[in-house]
Amino acid sequence: MRSLLVALALVAASYAFVAQKTIHPDPQAIVNKINAGQNLWKAAVKAKPIENIKKKLMDVKYTQLPAGTPEHPEITTIKDDDVPDSFDARTAWPNCQNIGFIRDQSDCGSCWAFGAAEAMSDRTCIQSNGNVNVKLSADDILSCCGNKCGDGCEGGYPIEAWNFWVKTGVCTGGAYGDTTTCRPYEIPPCGNHGNVSYDPCPDEEYPTPTCKKQCVTGYSTSYIDDKHFGKTAAAVSKKVAAIQKEIMTNGPVEAAYTVYEDFYYYNGGIYKYQYGGMVGGHAVKILGWGTEGGVDYWLVANSWAADWGESGYFRILRGTNECGIEHAIVAGRFLEISIP
Repeated sequence: MRSLLVALALVAASYAFVAQKTIHPDPQAIVNKINAGQNLWKAAVKAKPIENIKKKLMDVKYTQLPAGTPEHPEITTIKDDDVPDSFDARTAWPNCQNIGFIRDQSDCGSCWAFGAAEAMSDRTCIQSNGNVNVKLSADDILSCCGNKCGDGCEGGYPIEAWNFWVKTGVCTGGAYGDTTTCRPYEIPPCGNHGNVSYDPCPDEEYPTPTCKKQCVTGYSTSYIDDKHFGKTAAAVSKKVAAIQKEIMTNGPVEAAYTVYEDFYYYNGGIYKYQYGGMVGGHAVKILGWGTEGGVDYWLVANSWAADWGESGYFRILRGTNECGIEHAIVAGRFLEISIP
């Protein structure tokens, strides 16, 4: 009997050790494994624990398009063979300088609102021929879109953020503390960002801000008058060439995809899944594409501040629906100008 108890205790201890190693693996060992297994991208140990990234993500259910989501007609004025090998919206529309503005969502799963606000801002400028060059407010979408969009800092459906733009309009809003816009982001940056240190990040994600239908003190335009409206909101075809033609014609788009553990260690290159389990969903802005060493990629703006990845951007494998990056792309058209 005593021998049986000892054996069971050893088995239990063994399982406990395995579980502990699974939950708390050695970061350097993971980085070494990723870098040894491929040469598309580089992994690096991060100063913050992986739990930090989870607070920036959303429930993976929000990476799916709701049933009945309409789809923009594929652009037929450009032939598939005429799509260029590379494209960057920042250089295609240099008068729309906000295309290159990297935002910081901080420790809140507001990526769905950020990706939308960024692409809406770009498209508003592009489709108005540079006459309306504004930063639209992720905070307005995050706090005021309501249950139809999702659950605020817990995540939301990107397409519903675009529907909010069409139905309700979105006011202007820049980074935290920006008083030159109506509703700047209310959640402060936290932790260390390069050579800049902010207050420590909270143990849990920040709560969703309260919907305030008024501009910050000192901003001269009223909340209602500051609203900018969209004309349409719809999904984009899952075909690579159709996505490219949409970006070339009307500007950046928003994509939602699944994040796995190795993405936390991304430090540059063309990302392709290598290691770890699913940790959540994420939404981002795709602004271009290219090819490096014979490998096709999407050029993507993240919203984790400019010290992350490739100066706030990352590249991800194109043409294979890597992590679902091509399966739920959405966008819209600006109301104040007629777009063919």
